[in-house]
This record gives sequence, structure tokens and C-alpha cells, in this order.
Amino acid sequence: MTPNEIAMLITGLLVGANLVAIWHATLDMREARRSLAESHQVRRRAAGDAFFRSLELYQVQQRYGLVP
Repeated sequence: MTPNEIAMLITGLLVGANLVAIWHATLDMREARRSLAESHQVRRRAAGDAFFRSLELYQVQQRYGLVP
């Protein structure tokens, strides 16, 4: 192998390693975005459940004349 071929081999390996690193970073960003969206959805659902539980308690209290 000539020095130029060795230099090209090393350059190719480094470029390939950088491309793989960028690809993994992109996949990690997508996963983080999905995870964030899922956590927002779970929080909204929990808030809605809490609201409906308190509404149900309020309706029962009103029905039987209980003081909240």
C-alpha cells in the first residue's frame, strides 16, 4: 500500500465514523422528541382524570347535600 492509499483509508474510516455518529445523534433526537410528546400526553390525561374525579365528588356532594 502506498502512503496515499493509507491516508485515503484512514480518511474514509474517519468520515464513516462521523456519519454514524451524526446518524445516532439524529435517532436520539427523534426518540427524545417522541418521549417528550408522550410525557405531555400522559400529563394531560392525568390532569383530565383528576378533574373528572373532583367533578364526580362534587356532584355526589351536591346530590346528597354534603358540604365540601
